[in-house]
Amino acid sequence: MIENQKHSRTGNSMLLDLNIERFRYSGAEFDSLQDFKMTLSPGSLTVIVGESGSGKSTLGEVLAGILPRPVADQCSGTINLAGQRIEYADLESQRINVAGWAKHVGLLPQEAGHYLSRIRETVAEELVFSLENEGLPREAMRQRIATLSKHLNLDHLLERDPAKLSGGQERLVALAALAISEPSVMVLDEPLAGLDSEATAAVTEMISRLRADGTAMVVLSRTATPWADNADALVKLENGQLSKSSAEDRLQESVSVPTQRRAIPGNTEVLLEFSGVQLGYEGAARPVFDGLDLQVRAGECVGLSGANGSGKTTVLKAAAGLLRPTAGELAVSAPTGMLLQNSSDQLFERTVMREVSFGLPKKGTQRLRVPEVLTRLGLQDFADTHPYELPASARRLAALATVLVREPQILLLDEPTEALDSEGMLRLQQVIDSVLNRGGAVLLSTHDRDFMHSTTHRVHQMPGKPGPMVRTS
Repeated sequence: MIENQKHSRTGNSMLLDLNIERFRYSGAEFDSLQDFKMTLSPGSLTVIVGESGSGKSTLGEVLAGILPRPVADQCSGTINLAGQRIEYADLESQRINVAGWAKHVGLLPQEAGHYLSRIRETVAEELVFSLENEGLPREAMRQRIATLSKHLNLDHLLERDPAKLSGGQERLVALAALAISEPSVMVLDEPLAGLDSEATAAVTEMISRLRADGTAMVVLSRTATPWADNADALVKLENGQLSKSSAEDRLQESVSVPTQRRAIPGNTEVLLEFSGVQLGYEGAARPVFDGLDLQVRAGECVGLSGANGSGKTTVLKAAAGLLRPTAGELAVSAPTGMLLQNSSDQLFERTVMREVSFGLPKKGTQRLRVPEVLTRLGLQDFADTHPYELPASARRLAALATVLVREPQILLLDEPTEALDSEGMLRLQQVIDSVLNRGGAVLLSTHDRDFMHSTTHRVHQMPGKPGPMVRTS
């Protein structure tokens, strides 16, 4: 059972009480949650750590009233919130008004962009979307936007198109859109994923401010490291159950220094070269950057470092042929394949097998490689599963499989570690090694310090604000 172990600043009265005896998705063979109990008080911080598939995201959707789905999922248990008692009894559960429930419990999903409406032209309009639905006076809306923009450093984004933000900027905007409606409980699924050091500090400070005002925070995370010092309750979720041993040990994670790759000889073949390149987007007031000089050689893994919005994704898109330089020269001398930051942008078929096979010649050698690629990424048992029914780590690997099956010589990875669990991280490293060992090259962007250090031969610092990592050969 999760109980707050410290007294919150606003007292220790119970805000939410959850008791889930069991939860099972429709058609599933096993329960996703078992004997899960949680009590939240105002201003508390509860951190639940677990690998992909452990049940974290399922728990978040149960708290938010999205699950169980009526007359589909099986659930037994109760939730007490804001004077309401919801009782679940397998398929005969009470229905929850999700819109009304969201006034009390707000969920920021792991793919944060899914929280945004996608119908507003500016970030400012996106932020007030929920407030307009509540009929809040316009002056009150402006005050809330001004406060959140200051705390999360969003002033420079307010007039931007939400669809044209970087992944990290999108996560910040989604967090602000959730916080602006002031729910009494906020559930954040991997809230620091893809954020630079400045944005990470802003989010951490924002969480502290919300707690001080009485908001109960639940963080779902793959690692306890950023949260261990401030959490009121810190526990591990494994196979839908709380791990008592991990809770008693306070989840002390081992710290190791990753080994750095040795630089490769400078006389190897150049597979990718930017020479004085300028890149930008149509309709933008100015280019994203100008005068980029960068070479990537055979057998080399190069990292792109920089703040959110500094242009890392833009570089990768240009290398993949999705953007043309507006000035300078870009030379690509080998086939490329790109893993997008958001897996949802890369998955659209009904099964993993169909997804990875999509567009391949029926009698070509690439189609024959599909089973081998699935096995290599640990996806062989998910061949007939819908991609959106996969755990987050497996879904990320499925997107990677759609790239690898085409055997690109230049592998382009945009924040590849997002959503990956420890097994997924190992498989990703093996994929990168195999590309390099056969004479290919890898260009990647990431805010994961350890991964950047252990995986790349050198790091290219993007212009603008300094990123969290700077290492050049």
